Amino acid sequence: MKSYVHRGETLTVAAPYATKSDGGVKVGNLFGIAVFDAAQGASLEIATEGVFDTAKDTSTFASGDAVYWDDTNKVATSTSAGNLVIGTAELAQASGTAALGGASGDATVRVRLNGFLPGATGVSTGVRVAHALYDFTVDGGTSCTPANSDTIPANAIVFGGVVNSTVALTATGSATLAIGTVAGSSGASILAATGKASFALDAVLVPTAVATPFKMSAASKINVTVATGPLTAGQVEVWVLYFLATNA
Repeated sequence: MKSYVHRGETLTVAAPYATKSDGGVKVGNLFGIAVFDAAQGASLEIATEGVFDTAKDTSTFASGDAVYWDDTNKVATSTSAGNLVIGTAELAQASGTAALGGASGDATVRVRLNGFLPGATGVSTGVRVAHALYDFTVDGGTSCTPANSDTIPANAIVFGGVVNSTVALTATGSATLAIGTVAGSSGASILAATGKASFALDAVLVPTAVATPFKMSAASKINVTVATGPLTAGQVEVWVLYFLATNA
């Protein structure tokens, strides 16, 4: 492999501005963390892969949320408009104590940097997928935010997806199940209240969001609402398709 140069975990750039070690550096569509101090225009090594505690604004994050770089204020942010996506928040730790980034007053957010950046507006240039799994054995039979539930970011435009009942829903009454988000949209924005009979084993349902797309006003997890229940068994997998508005 004569064409091979190096692994690319660090790259050499001309510092676009005076930079301190551990500071974020944006060069075009490339982002990394400075390995050492550098004056503007000087040769600088930046780390482009790995997990870093990065200075942030007052944004709050949950594990798996997209993290963007505000190059004007030189901080990580949850605001997508005009900013470059740099990675995903990684707050969970084996100790059980979350890393910083979940509160507005946290000075940093723990970020897993992307090795590849798909354009200046980041994930807003492509379709994203959020997933949730309602499981009666884990989540119980009443309305809840499933333990396995992704966060859909603010300004996401939800336009599609699929709902699949991998275990049939059963209930003591004529229960219905609606799927939406805790905040940012309605409790039935993804799937309107639907009778348990529609959730037979391996049933595949078209979400309401296909015919009625919506825009998230706040970041939120996927939520399920049970009416005329409780449920007594069942498992429902939810896949949501969305993209981020470029000028939110």
